[in-house]
Amino acid sequence: MAFELETLGIGTGGGFIGAILGVFGINRRVNKIEEAKQDKALCETIHKGIDSKFLDIKESQKAIFEQLKDINMYLRNGKY
Repeated sequence: MAFELETLGIGTGGGFIGAILGVFGINRRVNKIEEAKQDKALCETIHKGIDSKFLDIKESQKAIFEQLKDINMYLRNGKY
């Protein structure tokens, strides 16, 4: 099995160019991630706000369900 230098050169050159482009692509992605990252304190504040809103929604739903139970009982029994 004989290797053709021309084919070997094309494969090596293509691999080398692909590797360089890959490194630049990874470097660009890492730079974008570093620019877009948020500080931990800011993330914690955002998460606490989201948790608080979620708990408020759950409490509102509980109140609505209780009112629906009362309405259902009234419709079935004619009294609360």
